[in-house]
Parts: sequence; structure tokens; C-alpha cells
Amino acid sequence: MNNRLVYILIIIVLLAGVCVWEQVMVEAYLSTMEEKVYNIIDVVEGKEDINTTEIYELVEDMEKEWDSYELNFCFLVNYKDIEEIGVEITKMKIYIVENDTTDFKASLAQILYFTDSYRQVMGIALDNIL
Repeated sequence: MNNRLVYILIIIVLLAGVCVWEQVMVEAYLSTMEEKVYNIIDVVEGKEDINTTEIYELVEDMEKEWDSYELNFCFLVNYKDIEEIGVEITKMKIYIVENDTTDFKASLAQILYFTDSYRQVMGIALDNIL
């Protein structure tokens, strides 16, 4: 009887540890993505011409970062639930070439929206457990 109780407690502690680790990693990844978006917003603010090497490199950097995070997120949620950010980044690269500032800024806003919604989907909440 005592051994069973010890095993159950160990399993509960391990599960709690995994949940906390997952929450910390999700928060770190999404915060990094938001930071990159805000950096791009600062660079783009007030510019009419977004077809610059600097902005393209910032988007490329964000895409590389997201690709590495996306692999880890696939272990936590269904891939179809998190592919939107990658799609928006791809659109942003097209908008840079077309010099479409309005749609470019809309994609940045979409990425911020998605990071916020991912926090709710991947975070520790009673709704996510049930």
C-alpha cells in the first residue's frame, strides 16, 4: 500500500513538473516572437517603403526563430492549430517585395493576435485539461 502511494506521488510530481516546464517554454517562445514583431514594428513605423534589406532580414530572422519553435510546439498541440504564424510570415515576405505596407502591418497584427491566442490554448487551464 505504501509503495503504491509513493509511486502515485512520484507520477503526480513528474506530471506537474512537465506541465510547469511546458508553460515556461511556451511563454518564452511566444514572448520572443512578440519581441521580434515589436522590433519590426519599430523599424517599419513611419516608413512608406518597406522593401528594404533591413526589414527583409528581420522577417527572415523571425522566420528562422519560428521554424525552430514550431517543431517544439508540434509536441504540445496539433500542427494545424499553430501554422498560422508561419503563413503570416510567408505573406510578410511577399508584402515586402510588393512594398505593401498596409497588408504587412496587418500581418504583424495577426501574429500578435495568434501569439495571444496560443497562450490561451497551450497554457495551463482547467479548460485545457477537461
